[in-house]
Amino acid sequence: MALLSLLGGATGGWLAGGRSTTVVTSGVPLSRASLDLAGTSLDVAAVLNKVKPSVVSIETSVQVQDGPWVSRGRGAGTGIVIDDKGTIVTNAHVVEGATSVTVTLDGQAQARSAHILAADTANDLAVIRVDDPSGTVPATLGSSAALQVGDDVVAIGNALALEGGLSVTKGIVSALDRSLRTDTADLTGMIQTDAAISSGNSGGALVNARGEVVGINTAVAASGGNVQASNIGFAISIDRARQVIAAMLAS
Repeated sequence: MALLSLLGGATGGWLAGGRSTTVVTSGVPLSRASLDLAGTSLDVAAVLNKVKPSVVSIETSVQVQDGPWVSRGRGAGTGIVIDDKGTIVTNAHVVEGATSVTVTLDGQAQARSAHILAADTANDLAVIRVDDPSGTVPATLGSSAALQVGDDVVAIGNALALEGGLSVTKGIVSALDRSLRTDTADLTGMIQTDAAISSGNSGGALVNARGEVVGINTAVAASGGNVQASNIGFAISIDRARQVIAAMLAS
């Protein structure tokens, strides 16, 4: 059994996603060759230029009630702009317990206030909207159904909430159709990748060679006990995310 951590990074240690999580594997046959990468290499710079303007850093002030005690802290995560109204998708655990949310666009220093539109903890997805949408650039959403094991991917996000902008890492699709069980959700159809992702990457983009978002980075395997884990991350497939987002916005 692998120990997993959700990736809503935090400046307060108690926010660092230590939920009990189980990974259940399910095999997916490789029935055809990759459509994107036969004989070609991934142009990371080109992918980055296309997608980075659509990926934002999220900072939260968080308050958690535990009986008569109240814990306060700050959290960090990532979001993906999905329309020209400044609507942003992220993980539900990124904004869980948030009393305030701010968003910073790539290349900008000034954070903008945002508000939560809806959250679906069972699917670990949330939708927020920045109060000032000027300059926001919607991402191009792809199809996770077209992914094949071995496809190159790029992960973009607010890793460790480091100053100086977003972090970018490259990897491959390591497996498809993984299932994760957390305290609040049973997540199915997950994409497994070896692209390095860290706390703060939650809600960030997993992107294919065409610069299309194919997943939302959510969890990473961690070593514990006699289990050793290395470069095993998981993303919610964008096809599943589209359905959940549409339902949240329609409610």
